Amino acid sequence: MLHLYKKVEDIWFRLPQKLRFLLVGGFNTAFSYLLFVFMVTIIALSYKAALIICYIITINISIFTMRHYVFRSSKRLLHEYSKALGVYLSILLINYITMYIMVDICKINELIAQAIYTISITIFTYLMHKYVSFADR
Repeated sequence: MLHLYKKVEDIWFRLPQKLRFLLVGGFNTAFSYLLFVFMVTIIALSYKAALIICYIITINISIFTMRHYVFRSSKRLLHEYSKALGVYLSILLINYITMYIMVDICKINELIAQAIYTISITIFTYLMHKYVSFADR
């Protein structure tokens, strides 16, 4: 089984980094958004509570998948983790402010507002991880 994993991983790492980011980020984003939808529609949490809980749950998944499967980093885990956590906390703050403006001021549905935000923050997230979290220094 490990042999098969190594073969798949060898093929995976031949893909360009930006494509790996889109695939891994797409998975992480879809999971996070679906969790947000679940919390808002099924559990009936406010978008503010759902947003924070989603980040708490999904930040670790995202950091570790980005670190290994996108940026293939083997540097000091704690150092990179703290930088990536800082990036995600910044993104959470931007997300929270953006959602407040779109939902509470502009009266956009919270599911649509989160979808708009998620799509628009993608490039910023990639650049922050590439040049801050997992930078080749």
